[in-house]
Amino acid sequence: MDTTEFYQIKQEVLSRPICYRELEAKEIFALGEYHYTVGNATFEVKPGVASAIDKFAGIKEDQAQVAHDSYGEQGLTNLRNFFGQAAPQKSKRIVLAADTQAKQIIDATPIRDRMITPNVFFDFAEMFMDKNNYLPENVEYSKNGAGEISIVMKPVTERYWAFSKGDDFLANGIFLLWNPGEISLGNYYERVVCSNGTTQLSQHAISKAHSPEVKVLERLLSITAGSAPLKENLDRMLISARLAIQTTASLHEMGRAFKILTQHGLDDEMACQVIPYFQARAEYENAGYKINAKFEQQAKSDKTMWEVFNLLTFFATHNTVWARQDIRRSSLMEASMNLLLSERDIKEYYNIF
Repeated sequence: MDTTEFYQIKQEVLSRPICYRELEAKEIFALGEYHYTVGNATFEVKPGVASAIDKFAGIKEDQAQVAHDSYGEQGLTNLRNFFGQAAPQKSKRIVLAADTQAKQIIDATPIRDRMITPNVFFDFAEMFMDKNNYLPENVEYSKNGAGEISIVMKPVTERYWAFSKGDDFLANGIFLLWNPGEISLGNYYERVVCSNGTTQLSQHAISKAHSPEVKVLERLLSITAGSAPLKENLDRMLISARLAIQTTASLHEMGRAFKILTQHGLDDEMACQVIPYFQARAEYENAGYKINAKFEQQAKSDKTMWEVFNLLTFFATHNTVWARQDIRRSSLMEASMNLLLSERDIKEYYNIF
């Protein structure tokens, strides 16, 4: 991606007819199951967004279902407005994103401090790249343009590490992830042999900004690939990668990888083409084994954990099913990394001999 393409995508995202508004629960008034009033305007919402607003207001899923089943749409509407108006005087806040042309609320994001707009995020990303000598590699965003935006960046001076002999990867890439409540900073790695990319969010509080205040963004601006939070990320990833190379994936871990794919929108058939979980499971069933959760954790597959991880990241990076700017790519990369970093089912020892 060159600078011209970066600015074209930035303009495309920022020009969408989306309005963001920071609200308390008592400022959101339900008119029906999928209709709300905010201010003087009435909006339609999709079921997933309505559920997010319910959760923010303190309504549990089963409570909403009981109200609807017992008293119909009006019962659910009354429950929502009761919880909204009963919220504490200084309650938490949520950002609603509305498509002003379609008159739909398309996203709902609870926030910890203050709303961060997409304009602020792109301005921050440009400052980060200028200050730390990085270039944009890719920009990804949600289909509706309102939920999340990620920017992958590569340094002008690239640094490489080796997982194993002949398996090098870019170690000092960085990515930024935005939603209306925060900007997060994390590592971006790219495997040289196949150009698979993967991301790893930092878990350190200093790697997140929850406000557009200058002092908050300046703190995030000072973090580079050599900073402690991202260096710790790299060290942890290296340990997990080397162990994964020597560890056979269990059926359970194959199933987790398969589920990650279906959670990102793949149907079972396509997910099986990437991660052959059901084929591996069938081998044991055909051999007469009774399959249950405990057995799956103890049963070896025909792949190492490193191979499973790379099947996921290869699909995330190279598939032609999703548009290049589809935020699901970054999301799948992050989910793949979380699987790699999790404790292994089948224990192996490190072995340098």
